[in-house]
Amino acid sequence: MKCPYCGSEHIEVGIAWGKSAETGSVGLKFSAGGGFFSYVNVAQVYSDLCLDCKSILRTYIKEDTDKDWYHLCDNYGMK
Repeated sequence: MKCPYCGSEHIEVGIAWGKSAETGSVGLKFSAGGGFFSYVNVAQVYSDLCLDCKSILRTYIKEDTDKDWYHLCDNYGMK
């Protein structure tokens, strides 16, 4: 992989996003379960980083994308 911004091939691939206190996951929110027993879950997010110009080249998830994704969010995680 080559950085489109600086041309470097010094790329770190698959860096996981997270919180410093590890109190929860940072990622894309989706509804899991169904009906009365539905709950909010988070898909782990990863990025590829150019170590020379410090640009994030790609952000992605590794799991299935067939989910009930949240599109709007308030501070309480509601749809």
